[in-house]
Amino acid sequence: MMTWGVGLGGWLWMLAGLALVVGVVLVVVWAIQRAGGGGEDDANAALRGRFARGEVDAAQFEEMRRVLGSTERPRGRDRVGLIGFLLIVGALVAGIVAGAGGPAGWNGGWGGMIGPGGMMGPGGMMGPWAGPTAPAGTSIRMAGSRFEPATLTIRVGETIRWFNDDALPHTVSAIDGAWESGNLAPGQAFERRFDTAGSYPYLCRYHPGMTGTIEVTGS
Repeated sequence: MMTWGVGLGGWLWMLAGLALVVGVVLVVVWAIQRAGGGGEDDANAALRGRFARGEVDAAQFEEMRRVLGSTERPRGRDRVGLIGFLLIVGALVAGIVAGAGGPAGWNGGWGGMIGPGGMMGPGGMMGPWAGPTAPAGTSIRMAGSRFEPATLTIRVGETIRWFNDDALPHTVSAIDGAWESGNLAPGQAFERRFDTAGSYPYLCRYHPGMTGTIEVTGS
């Protein structure tokens, strides 16, 4: 069964990344709007100049300012910036919670998300290229949210290497909890040597339907 803490951590990292991107975009849009002003801001500046020169009286000034709606647009722009800042703060909090809740060996963190091989870095879900392809032999490829091959037979003493060729992070986790890869970002790999004959079922804790089995023969 899937360990809820690990699965929750993976979802928190993905939500944190999405919130961070949206928040940064909103803050940039807000900053551009604030710096650029706009036609209404220019009109209000001209109106204030006319009032200062005595060309319009106080009643006319208030009426024209109301028509221009000088108090509504800036508030709307400020709301965009506020939402952006709140999303960024929420992303940071979610990242901290996900990092604190990860198990030992879990390779999370902002570096794991935006660095090489991370979900938003080269080889990641939003990166420009895919991870390396697993070599033939005693290697298993993770792609399309499945293990390829799903069942692999080896002899005692051989080492299996799992490669994440997918666009999503995965784990290689023994069903009985005896061994665990931790988080594997796209492009990362995990190795384990099998010294005892037997059948070793495993799964991805992020995707419980993604399963595989290692069959070890010999003595």
